Amino acid sequence: MTDVRIDPHADAAGDRLIRTLEAHGLTARNATDVHTGTDMVTVDIAGGPEIWIADRTGHTDSPVDAHPGWVAFYRPHADLSDEGETEVYRSEGAGGFTQDTAALVVAVVQCAAARSLAAA
Repeated sequence: MTDVRIDPHADAAGDRLIRTLEAHGLTARNATDVHTGTDMVTVDIAGGPEIWIADRTGHTDSPVDAHPGWVAFYRPHADLSDEGETEVYRSEGAGGFTQDTAALVVAVVQCAAARSLAAA
């Protein structure tokens, strides 16, 4: 897993996560759920579904040295509906940002690949 750093003291966790996901071939961006106000990183999947990622507090702007853990959900209807939503990753942040983010990226890459194959 490639953890793409610019400045580990200035980067927010979400910014590093986006660069890391992009380095693994995924399209990722910052977003906010208008219904809950949750800040997240959204990963696009072929055909329209998305994976929504935030830390356990519902944010992505935590400093990496205070990383509380990631939560990721597969959303087959993106932001149109939570019908069929499935949790694909949850952690308590054990091992720190780099180790937790590596495990998250593996889960997200596997989920995106499986869903992309199913849509083909």
